[in-house]
Amino acid sequence: MQVKADSIWFQDASRLAHWQVLKHTGDAAALVLYQDSLLKRRDAWQFLATLEVRIRGHRPKAHQVDVEMTSEGRLRGSRWVLDEDALSR
Repeated sequence: MQVKADSIWFQDASRLAHWQVLKHTGDAAALVLYQDSLLKRRDAWQFLATLEVRIRGHRPKAHQVDVEMTSEGRLRGSRWVLDEDALSR
């Protein structure tokens, strides 16, 4: 699978869950503030390129997937949790 460029990657499912709530409530200002604070603290990452991953788990009710990065680079093998909308084929 691939993850779309500019997607937000999380290492903590609770931070992803809060981000998802903000995204779905439509409060754009709150979403931007929360997202920017996560990115600055490196509690979440945003990659500019489309990257390859292997699915390790899926929580359909939470709309979350656990992935392992398979793209070349220093983060190859790292584990992340993503919103399922970040995936593409």
